[in-house]
Amino acid sequence: MNLLKLVKLSIVLVSLLGCNNKVYEQSSDKYPFEFKMRALLGSDLEIINSLKRNEVEVSYFDLSELQSKNQINNIVNRLESDGWKLKGKGRGVDTYCLGLNNRINIVVASAGTLYDFKGRELPENNSDGVLYSYNKWGEDLCE
Repeated sequence: MNLLKLVKLSIVLVSLLGCNNKVYEQSSDKYPFEFKMRALLGSDLEIINSLKRNEVEVSYFDLSELQSKNQINNIVNRLESDGWKLKGKGRGVDTYCLGLNNRINIVVASAGTLYDFKGRELPENNSDGVLYSYNKWGEDLCE
């Protein structure tokens, strides 16, 4: 009887462990975007996570509250001190990369139609912002 209870308990525990999101190892090359930006700009910064998975992440925040040139410069200085490289300047969009997997676009929508540094037109955008993306398999703009 005790053996049967032990087997049932083991099955339940294994099932619960399999549903835990900590089973997968976190990517070691993923930039801690939320942590770094809140440390720089304040803990009340609203960061929207459009997609947040171990393999892929897309997060952004609006720059309208931080429109001072000084805050944008602070962001760029932080990125550069953390090893980010300016990959290219488009029209209204500056792209920074950290390795092949991490990309940040700093968007200034007042520039009119937006183009990345490779000349590709970007979707219409009415607000300035900072967009972070991580892709385990590599970002095309960071190649």
